[in-house]
Order: sequence, then structure tokens, then C-alpha cells
Amino acid sequence: MKLYKIAVVLLLTLSQAQWANAVFMDLQSGSLMGMVHASVGGTFSDNHHISTGVGYVPKLDNHEEMSMVSLRYRYQNPYQFSFKINEGSYSFSPVSFGAAVLVGSHKELFVELPDQYPDGYYNPTAIRLVFNYQSTLQISKQTQVYFDLSVLDVGLISYVREPEFFMDNYDYLGLEGVTNWGFGLRHAF
Repeated sequence: MKLYKIAVVLLLTLSQAQWANAVFMDLQSGSLMGMVHASVGGTFSDNHHISTGVGYVPKLDNHEEMSMVSLRYRYQNPYQFSFKINEGSYSFSPVSFGAAVLVGSHKELFVELPDQYPDGYYNPTAIRLVFNYQSTLQISKQTQVYFDLSVLDVGLISYVREPEFFMDNYDYLGLEGVTNWGFGLRHAF
């Protein structure tokens, strides 16, 4: 329950941030952020975005129920392609990069090493670093939809250490074995 209290404090702080040019709400599914992940954030210096949120994964056949909190940073590339379809005006931003600290709450994850292991035996498994790439379509003045492609820190390390394994067993230069994708909706206020 501590994770949710931290997330609520961060959400309230970000939603009232004086430094933010714009405050936004983000709703995402997939891409290592859970079946559903809601966050609130702010934009500063036009292209820099920071947000915090909570996510949820229901109980599945191969996975117990899990909740998570996140703190995310994203650099939104200022280059956009504008176009019109019928009466609508849209813009497409093909490249944004970001990183997130994700803290999961699940019975098999831990922030502090359980007593049965000697000090330093394992790193915390509940805290992960996620790197992501986004392509964004602006569908109205305040609303965007996006495609998100993410890789977990341990996946990236494994790929760098054993590229032959991934290239031999997965498509797209082996990246299929370490990446995860999802979609989201972002609304600025």
C-alpha cells in the first residue's frame, strides 16, 4: 500500500506544478506498463515531459495479479509532420525517447532483499528501469494517441551480452525477444 501513497503524492504534486507549461493525463495499455496504466504529468521547456502513474495487471494463467507505480521522463522530438484528412488537421511526431522507473508490487518481487539471502546476493527485483520509444499522432489541439515500444533494463543487458541467441531465436534482429509494445492516449489540460 506504500507504493500507492507515494504515487498519489507524486500525482498531486505534478498536477499542481508551477513549472509545467502544460499538465496532461496519460492512459496506456501494454509496453511493460501493465494492462492499464494511468498517469499525470507536466511539460517543461516545450519538449520535456515528466509524469507519474499507477498500473495494474490482472491475474492471468501464467501470472499473479500485479500493481505498479512509475516515474517517467520523455523527450518529445519537436519535428512534426502536419497533414489534413477531409476537414481534420493532424500532426505526426515520429520520434520520442524516454525512460521510466517502474516499481512493481507482487508476491515474488522485492524492494529489500528477503532475510533468507545473504546481503548483496540479489538486486531488488521490484524496481526496474524501462527505456521506450514513442510515435505520436496529434488528433486534436489537446489530444494525442501514441504507439510505444519498450525494453526492460535486464532485457537490454541480456541482448548486449548474448546477441547471437536473440538473433537466432527471434525476428527483427532479435529485438522481438526483448521488446514489448503498447498504445496510449494523452490529453493536455
